[in-house]
Amino acid sequence: MDLAILHMIHTLSVVPLLNSVMVGFTSLGEYGAVWLALAVMLTLTKKYRAWGICLVAAVGLTWVLGDVVLKPLVARPRPFMVDSSIALIITPPSGFSFPSGHSGASFAAATIFFLSPARRLAKVAVAILAIIIAFSRLYLFVHNPTDVLAGALLGIVCACVVVVAYRRLNSMAESRGWRIPSFFDEQV
Repeated sequence: MDLAILHMIHTLSVVPLLNSVMVGFTSLGEYGAVWLALAVMLTLTKKYRAWGICLVAAVGLTWVLGDVVLKPLVARPRPFMVDSSIALIITPPSGFSFPSGHSGASFAAATIFFLSPARRLAKVAVAILAIIIAFSRLYLFVHNPTDVLAGALLGIVCACVVVVAYRRLNSMAESRGWRIPSFFDEQV
């Protein structure tokens, strides 16, 4: 079923401009770079500093659980390794396929933004970017739909865990009368 869906998506690849766009979006997601850059920008502002830190933690937790733990454990080959009839338009990624790290980091970021006090437009923009990055992995034939879905779910769960842990840590510190460092001043 995964390959059938991928082949259906791959019919779109006859448009050279779309190929370039998808390569560009997938490049934004490499190593969670766009999300880590966004986190750095958030930490530079007092209002969103805590959210920037939560974003780094969520992307980091997603990477550890997805790429370090689950990928070697599941050891699922990438779709282009299973079906070599499709010529890749990017350098073949190494490593296993399940779950998608691009999707995990993207949906971790989108969840952090969804839970934050950011403006609705920013939340929608981040969600759209996350969806496009995840879709680019299917379009480029480097992940199966279930890899992308699992990565997205992992990112959402990791972001929620980070926010809950942050809130508990903050509450525990306040109940003990501890001075909370400046990056914990903003309520998450």
